[in-house]
Amino acid sequence: MLAACATGPGPESAAGSDMAPGASATTDKPASTGNTPVAPYPIKDPLTATVLGTPAELQADLPDDAPITVRKLAPLVDRDTPDTLRYARPLNYMFTPQEGPAPLAFVIAGTGSSALSAKCVLLSRALYAAGYSVACLPSPTAVTFMLGAAEHPVPGRMPSDVTDLYRLMHAVRDDVSDTLDITDYVLTGWSLGATEAAFVARHDARAAASEAPFNFSRVLLLNPAVSVWDSVGRMDALLDQALPGGINQVPEFLAKGLGGLKNVYAKDKSLRFNEDFLYKAYESGAADQDDIGALIGLAFRLSLANMAYAADVLTHADVIVPEDVNLGPYDDLGVYFQRSFSMSFADYIDQLLVPYWNRDGRSVPKSELIREADLHSIADFLAADTHMRVFTSADDPILDDSEVAFLAQTFGERARIRPHGGHMGNLSYQKTIAALQEFFSP
Repeated sequence: MLAACATGPGPESAAGSDMAPGASATTDKPASTGNTPVAPYPIKDPLTATVLGTPAELQADLPDDAPITVRKLAPLVDRDTPDTLRYARPLNYMFTPQEGPAPLAFVIAGTGSSALSAKCVLLSRALYAAGYSVACLPSPTAVTFMLGAAEHPVPGRMPSDVTDLYRLMHAVRDDVSDTLDITDYVLTGWSLGATEAAFVARHDARAAASEAPFNFSRVLLLNPAVSVWDSVGRMDALLDQALPGGINQVPEFLAKGLGGLKNVYAKDKSLRFNEDFLYKAYESGAADQDDIGALIGLAFRLSLANMAYAADVLTHADVIVPEDVNLGPYDDLGVYFQRSFSMSFADYIDQLLVPYWNRDGRSVPKSELIREADLHSIADFLAADTHMRVFTSADDPILDDSEVAFLAQTFGERARIRPHGGHMGNLSYQKTIAALQEFFSP
């Protein structure tokens, strides 16, 4: 989950269009379900929208019978699995096949998300209903990807992550080719996965015939980060802004949230800190409006902690776990979790990412790592690729006003920018799904 504070809402017309000023409505034709007009997206605060998503009555009606399965792949890299990371095996992806000939849609998950995330399920159902077979891939920042698909298991260098994603897409194509009649390929992703999708599309457009390119006929970016580094920096700041005591106040905050949820969860139901926790914490009153920023910051920090811990263990970086310590599956990880959770994204860059790319004969300055992960660096490609669209919100808290303007100017009529929705909060909204399905209509 990506989040930080930014606003830029625009007025909603009486006709029901909730596009932001200056954004194109060319991909936003569906404004009703049957003969019933769709109400505007109702949550105006971007952080609240990010946490709560779309109210049930405004969510798209999607098929419950989509044949969603999970398929396993053999590791794409030769790497031993440390005992402490065995929970993240095997490498898998979510697969939803059509019975007959159909195009295949690749979906790249967002920060820290595996292929089994709720958004993978939502997008798989939506694309299946539009006539696609669907393969949802884990994020390069997910530990399962780092273990089984990453040549360099320290996520954050865009060209390396894109190369790994491209190799995984080929492995998926090979895995299903005997049972699936694929007529075409399309690509989408959300959040960090959307930014990566843009770079994957450029990689594919430049691929030689020997690389067996996919020649994506359509590419959709859902709430992308423009500058990955700036977006995650805003998330770092969000936790400190929301919790005056910073990381030291987290135990007190969690105790408050968990205590308030005692009557929300059944006694025999395990409690997990995920999107369901965020929603129930807010809905139950355990977390008030002032806590929303902290909830988002905590969700991001947990994803970062998992990634940093795995990167440290896999590369023997000696930052979180001492190089001479060999952890087993049942060892106490308390001290290492504390170190991981205390690590900001800036710490991750300076202590893990930059040192990794400047050892063993490699030399990649920090400035290049930052530039490589910014959509400005491929602006000409984005402006020229008429098969690509972007959906986002003007109040997306991972973007500032200049980045929203960049997307609007670069994509022109191919940008669909709603005034409200926060970060991915309006993904399941009826108009969003209708526009997505219309764009991907085979």
